[in-house]
Amino acid sequence: MKSFLLDSNALVYWLHPNSPKNAEVSTFLQTVFECDYSVFILSSCLNEVYYALHVHYMDEKTARSCIATAAEVFELVDLTDGLITSALASDEPDYEDGLVRAAAEALEVDAIITYDKMAFRHSHIPKQTALEALATLSNEK
Repeated sequence: MKSFLLDSNALVYWLHPNSPKNAEVSTFLQTVFECDYSVFILSSCLNEVYYALHVHYMDEKTARSCIATAAEVFELVDLTDGLITSALASDEPDYEDGLVRAAAEALEVDAIITYDKMAFRHSHIPKQTALEALATLSNEK
């Protein structure tokens, strides 16, 4: 069964209905859920996503509701000593990207769904935008 890990930027795009990538992330998620594939997010990214949504896009109550939705919809990956150690030792541009990479590699997901052009360049897990992942899934059918 296929599986994917969403980076926090893809999660923000999905949760914020007026974001420029909302439609493509929503279409990707609809497709993977219809196929019964797994989609993971880091539980630690919920704080970052909540902050971005609340500070930039919506009121606190709405942002909190969005985070609750994400926690229900996706499979949460909790931080472990191993993930933290791997993230700290990684060559990713920031710690959060190191955590995403460490989790993706530990889970052996099929792709990291992200819009971060600088991250995950040296991971053996491919990074894709939601649109790229949709194209890959279409080509495999």
